Amino acid sequence: MSAVWAASRAGVRRRRVQSASIAVVVALATATLVFGLGLLSASRSLFDDAFAQARGAHATASFDAARVSADRLAATAHAHGVTAAAGPFRTATLPRNGGPMGPGGGDDGLPVVGRDDPGGPVDRLTLTQGRWVRGPGEIVLRARPGGPFKLGGRLSPLGLPELTIVGFADSATGGRMGWVTSGQVAALRPDGLQMLYRFDRAGDAAEVRQSLTAATAGLPMRGYDSYVTARKSFELEFDQLIPFITVFGILAMAVSVFIVANLVSGAVVSGFRHIGVMKALGFTPAQVTAVYVVTVTVPALLGCAVGLLAGHLLAGRVAARVAGGFELPSAGGPAPLLDLGGGAGVLALVVLAAVLPALRAGRLPAVQAISAGAVSRGGRGRGLQRWLLRTRLPVPAGLGLGLPAARPARTALTLAGLCLGVTAVTMGLGMHQTVMKILTADTEGHTSVSVGLPPRSPGGMTEDQVAALLRAQPGTAHVMSSAPVRLRIAGLSSGLTAETCGGDYRPFLGDSIVRGRWFSGPGEAVPSEGFLRLHDLDVGDTLTLQTSGTQATVRIVGAFAHPDTGRLMLDSASLPGAVGEDGPRSFSVILTEGTDAAAYAHRITSAAPSTGLIAEPTEPDLGKSAVLGGLFVLFSLVICAAAAIGVLNGVLLSARERARDLGVLKAVGTTPRQVVAMMVTAMAALGIVGGALGAPLGVLAHHGVVVLTGEMLGSGMAASWIHVYSWTVLAPPACAGLVVAVLGAWPPALHAAATRTAAVLRSE
Repeated sequence: MSAVWAASRAGVRRRRVQSASIAVVVALATATLVFGLGLLSASRSLFDDAFAQARGAHATASFDAARVSADRLAATAHAHGVTAAAGPFRTATLPRNGGPMGPGGGDDGLPVVGRDDPGGPVDRLTLTQGRWVRGPGEIVLRARPGGPFKLGGRLSPLGLPELTIVGFADSATGGRMGWVTSGQVAALRPDGLQMLYRFDRAGDAAEVRQSLTAATAGLPMRGYDSYVTARKSFELEFDQLIPFITVFGILAMAVSVFIVANLVSGAVVSGFRHIGVMKALGFTPAQVTAVYVVTVTVPALLGCAVGLLAGHLLAGRVAARVAGGFELPSAGGPAPLLDLGGGAGVLALVVLAAVLPALRAGRLPAVQAISAGAVSRGGRGRGLQRWLLRTRLPVPAGLGLGLPAARPARTALTLAGLCLGVTAVTMGLGMHQTVMKILTADTEGHTSVSVGLPPRSPGGMTEDQVAALLRAQPGTAHVMSSAPVRLRIAGLSSGLTAETCGGDYRPFLGDSIVRGRWFSGPGEAVPSEGFLRLHDLDVGDTLTLQTSGTQATVRIVGAFAHPDTGRLMLDSASLPGAVGEDGPRSFSVILTEGTDAAAYAHRITSAAPSTGLIAEPTEPDLGKSAVLGGLFVLFSLVICAAAAIGVLNGVLLSARERARDLGVLKAVGTTPRQVVAMMVTAMAALGIVGGALGAPLGVLAHHGVVVLTGEMLGSGMAASWIHVYSWTVLAPPACAGLVVAVLGAWPPALHAAATRTAAVLRSE
């Protein structure tokens, strides 16, 4: 074993480039596998981990301060079944009259809580920007910064002190949208109290309700929020990520398998002459096999260790970003045992890829092994090269195009790696396009300004008057009114929420149709795809809608992509006299190109004392798009890097095996530039073929994953979300194979061109 170890150590030192390539590829493969497994593992418990780390509240209960005292509420913290509690906190509502009151506020205004510390036994808040409130005149919002809501922005509630936004925070509990100091809330006319509870029994919504009822012992509540609702909402959105992550992980691992197998087996094959020398010195076939297995395993161990660390850290960081994109305060990292399992799998692949060719090399006679690479043979590919040289192609191009045929197995593995790299890039671009379309497909994604009419509007304007006022404003292109209406359907046991639309609503509806078309007038309705699947309905069927004494029959003309089984959209004229469940209708405005949305909203809101209207600029929430886009780019870069290293290794091995041929070519007058052109041409041809094959495969993979995601969610996918490719989108990934091949081939080609002719031909 000492001789085996000495020979292996010398082999690692002698072939530094090859050893470094093995270490880098194994590190990429390990990091990819650990990252993918860690992210998938974290995704299954992302909400629960974040909820546990932040000590989220199982129930957030609100009470009327005039009916329940703070002392009685404080006593509920010690009730049976309560494991932790925080509060009571005084609460107030900032009226919306006089300006925008922040995202998440209702028609009556923005709810705020008086809280001096973001920590505590329950609901530990995580600051995402800025700092916590320190004194009067400051507020922290639970929202994503944007529009007027940014650090240093001001809220000016009518008749109340002005507040400056000093920070933004995430809460695993949800609920209230703003926090001020306990001293500040006293100046905001507080009228409520809030308690946060954690229970020993809170497995589902029923247990949370039972535990809360037992803890409050019949105290009158205004209402409560359960963490179960937040968890279901998160899972509904996050499940869209799982197919994407899984497919990219499989692609990355497939590329790594091809490259590792190609690299390791090539390292053994290129060392045949050294194997012959060892056998001539007395090494047995078993020792020869052991030498090459150890020679490959040493750098692989180093690469595996680096990959384990990088993959673990990356998975934890990306999981935290995903949690932040879904407004969760923190997230758990991947499991160490899972990391070790992934690393062990990659090492097993490396050993297997090394053992098979090493066993074959160990059985070679010493003379045959020593002569490998030193004696010129006709070999495979020579006939193709001769045919190419008889064409009008330049000599370097003809010789280079014939090189891949000399090693068909290695060429196939390199081509597979390039093809999968192009597939990943194509699929990643398509996924980004799909996610952007999904996030901007709803009404809000097509709205420039939202306008609300509070129930206690001092102006007393009717809906027709509001619509006429908005249409008369400079910069208005389209105006739509909408209101959610609770209704029942004859023959179905459960009710649903209908979104009734009036005015010029067609430009607001988007492109989320799965089948059929959007409604175009009274008597037509478009439910969600989830609703149709749940009730086994189809386009053309009729529904009898009942609400507030009104009954109407509508025909289903289409279905839009949404997993909610209780959503339906129709023209407001289909339900004459129906009253929205949240009071007056709201209005959405699309502005003409070049109109400033903030200035338009300010102009509408500044007239609030006379009209009662409140306008806010609307921007689609693209936070999830940034998270998903980052994942797609990361996976694509890892896969392309692995493919480039595979190309580099292939050219390096070809240069070593063809050292004598290159020396002869240089001896008869071939310039170094022509040698580089020959080697790069060989890989460029594979890059072109990889691009031609990989781009269509990426389109097919994208189509399959998007459709599968829609089926898993039960929401379907709109055709415009699936067919996102055009020639302008496909051209860059199709060229990616050529770029990766040329970049990977260039360094070893330069090294081969610099080889001295005399050193190569000294044995002739």
